[in-house]
Amino acid sequence: MIMNEIEKKVRDLISRTTGLPQDVPGDANLYLDLGVASVHALQILADLESEFDVSIPDEEFVEASSVAQLVALMQKLTDVPAREPSNV
Repeated sequence: MIMNEIEKKVRDLISRTTGLPQDVPGDANLYLDLGVASVHALQILADLESEFDVSIPDEEFVEASSVAQLVALMQKLTDVPAREPSNV
């Protein structure tokens, strides 16, 4: 299994917060399949925002219920295109 840096960080944060192994299936539902408690979900949210220096909209975090979905969300939120130089 090849992981990129974002996936490694997401898996590490989830593992540290919940005690789950880092190699849980990416498509497993964190809450229904893996039993992650809501208090842990809030900590994961705070840790992701801090680690990636982003603000995660609540509705997007709630919809991202698996490791794979959280990785995709972090990739989307951190994919900031290079700005064109201004002529000001």
